[in-house]
Amino acid sequence: MRRTVIALLTSLLALTACSSGGSSTSTSATPNEADVVAWMDKVCGAVDGTVKAMSDEPNIDMSDPSKLKTGLSDWLGSKIAAVDKSISDLKGLENGPHPKSKELVSTAEEGMGQVKTLLTDTKSKLDSSTDATQVVAAFTEMVSKAATLEKTGADVQKKFDETGLAPAAQKAPNCKDLQIAPSATPTS
Repeated sequence: MRRTVIALLTSLLALTACSSGGSSTSTSATPNEADVVAWMDKVCGAVDGTVKAMSDEPNIDMSDPSKLKTGLSDWLGSKIAAVDKSISDLKGLENGPHPKSKELVSTAEEGMGQVKTLLTDTKSKLDSSTDATQVVAAFTEMVSKAATLEKTGADVQKKFDETGLAPAAQKAPNCKDLQIAPSATPTS
């Protein structure tokens, strides 16, 4: 179950920042390509901290209900902090060198915001739980809701194609680092 939520959230975050896909709209008279690639590298770098933070598993003790709750709550708190940093870093990149910079970054910020909401809601439920059954129920609910975030990843992919920024993302080192196996995210 833990690996499922981590995989889904990591997939979303990777798609949010730097997915690349089918045909993208080519643009003529674009700004300096090197500047756009450097900016895309920063966008992907802003998300990379969250992707890395989401890649670990919570250190939990299933035999002790209080440690289970504390472990999951602490784990979620660190993930929320990573998402907050990514959102803050993205805000600073809204005015990039490409005419569609703000549009793309805003879409990425919205995706990160959805991840944050999911994590924050789950942490709140965990923190107010009174027994292990409620803790497990809150975490299970998070896993089931994480699947709905895949649509957000698809929306961001569409935004890459619409803005013509997919080629720049393919050249940016931080974006290459974020790309994951396509089989991790179902296509519709």
